[in-house]
Amino acid sequence: MVLMTRFKKTLLICLSLVILLYLAFCILVSHLMTSRLAPNLDITPNFISNQWKSVEFKSSDNIQLRGWFFESTSDKVIIMVPGLMANRTNSEYMGSIIARELIALGYNVLLYDTRAHGKSDGDRVGYGSVEGNDVIGAVRFLNEISFESKNIGIIADSTGATSTLMVLDKLKQVGAIIVDTPAANFEPIVSNGLWKEKLVPKLFHPSIFFFNKFLFGVDLSRIKPIEKISLDSNRKLLFLHGRLDKTTPLKNSEELLQKSINGSQLVVFEQGSHIETYKSDPDLYRKEVYQFLESEVGK
Repeated sequence: MVLMTRFKKTLLICLSLVILLYLAFCILVSHLMTSRLAPNLDITPNFISNQWKSVEFKSSDNIQLRGWFFESTSDKVIIMVPGLMANRTNSEYMGSIIARELIALGYNVLLYDTRAHGKSDGDRVGYGSVEGNDVIGAVRFLNEISFESKNIGIIADSTGATSTLMVLDKLKQVGAIIVDTPAANFEPIVSNGLWKEKLVPKLFHPSIFFFNKFLFGVDLSRIKPIEKISLDSNRKLLFLHGRLDKTTPLKNSEELLQKSINGSQLVVFEQGSHIETYKSDPDLYRKEVYQFLESEVGK
């Protein structure tokens, strides 16, 4: 009897220890995945253009954002919205090269760090749940310095594209919106990345996502652009996606396109992996993106 009692106590202690370790691991992963990212800018603005100035503006929920504004020869301007783990230079997307080409075409360009990235304020990365407020803030900033909304175009990639679609109904006056590699429903993509890229077993994911929400205010379950896409019934969108993308599979853009209005278009880059549209086929990118901007911005 005494032996059985000791066994039960030992079992209870072991179970309690396992539960504590499980919860501690989930909290640690949740903390790490929502912590600040991409603090270092890997190029100077002069690499893009000598005609630039540092700018600061507020998101629509009052987070201080910082970036670079490049001046060109027209009254049209493009906002480039980077994805997760990228700051305003957006090197993996070839953002600085694209910005140089846009400036050469006569567009002004705004590059900025989303919240909790680069030099912008913000304590936690929201995975697209709140970063749409940064996009709204960027548009308002450009309005304040005399750019009409119809003369503004947005090129957003990866999580930046997802963030932009989450506030699509608040961007109705913007001239053109291009979304490169958006997610239709982001939580499964994050879960897949945790397992395949970080080797975090799926049995931990529900608790990690719980702590994301209740400790750090990041609710992945609400990041569903597929539910937002129809809120602007007049918005023609240009979708870009790499066929070889395993991080955010092509079916995401295909599903979003089905919910979009007639006239929206999906351009598939046959040799492109995740956010490798420009990198895999710059000529196709230039043709489709710059033509779309020409036709929609300022219309």
